[in-house]
Amino acid sequence: MFVRFLRKGSISILVSLCLVALLATTIQVVSTTAPARADDTPRSKRSKVAALPGYDVRIFAQGTSAYFNPDSIDVAGNYVYVGYQNSTAKDGTDNKTSTIVQYTRRGQVVHIFTVLGHNDGLRFNPSTRLLWATSNEDGNPRIVTINPDTGVITAYTFPFPTPHGGGHDDVIFVGDKAFIAASNPALNSSGVNTAPAVDEITLTNGLAVLTPILIGNATATDLVTNQQVTLNLTDPDSQSLDNQGNLVQDDQADAQLIFLHNPGTAQQTVTRLPIGTQVDDTLWIPATKGKMLVVDGEANTIYAVTIDRTGFTKGTVYTEAPSDSGVAGFVGTLDLTTGTITPAIIGLGSPTGLAFLPEEN
Repeated sequence: MFVRFLRKGSISILVSLCLVALLATTIQVVSTTAPARADDTPRSKRSKVAALPGYDVRIFAQGTSAYFNPDSIDVAGNYVYVGYQNSTAKDGTDNKTSTIVQYTRRGQVVHIFTVLGHNDGLRFNPSTRLLWATSNEDGNPRIVTINPDTGVITAYTFPFPTPHGGGHDDVIFVGDKAFIAASNPALNSSGVNTAPAVDEITLTNGLAVLTPILIGNATATDLVTNQQVTLNLTDPDSQSLDNQGNLVQDDQADAQLIFLHNPGTAQQTVTRLPIGTQVDDTLWIPATKGKMLVVDGEANTIYAVTIDRTGFTKGTVYTEAPSDSGVAGFVGTLDLTTGTITPAIIGLGSPTGLAFLPEEN
């Protein structure tokens, strides 16, 4: 059973048929009612998460009335970090705050940190042992580092206005360099993004210094057709690393993944994979034994997914369709040669984060 997302007009029908068939063969259903949230937020829907045979899905952690709407997630050693957006404006104009929660491997709360704005990007820097958190992907971006050991939060200032006219989203580390998505870009009169889509970012002397490494209308090689194409990256969103160490930029609204080989160097090359529907986080499985953590913002829940007996296959690629993708929320495996997505976990409200928690030694 698989789904090939061919064009937007056919997505809903194909996915609906596939999900009905999957439900008929599912051996596990996890029924969850999200914890009560603050009075000024929408009430969460009751969630029934279903998994393909062989997968096991359990609740890892849930939000509360004090922190809710989880979005981003990262794993660092024995800790899991989750960014809760609470009820915040995407451009930060309401001056409200998000919450970063540090969990143990078993989902127990260790520390709670508060950051100003609508948190979206969350990434642990293994070199400095600091957590980077970005806020306000639609405009007026913010970035802070958090020392999980001391609780010290240090803020840095972005250029204003930003070179691309929008905010900043996810951040990722490749070697000793950091890269950030230039989200919500201002398009020209032809609807084309001619501004930076991905920047190298350096934090120094209270400033976030940006160096463009990918322009929104750059040239790339299509991985399916092997033809040269001109990009138009209108919605840079989540970032990840593939199993070759390449930076992978999700161009969400344009339903494609952009691969940057040797990012930020003279040897940088760019390829793209069209996938036919909007996705959020994409994850390359790094080990056989462990748990895949799935954030469902609508259910206010983080799930832990395992595979019976054999464990995961190292190198398998998982991706997820959030609520604004136009299809039912699901997590599935991605074929990098065709763009085919095979649903594995369905019934999710709005999956927005993926991470892998290796088995404890």
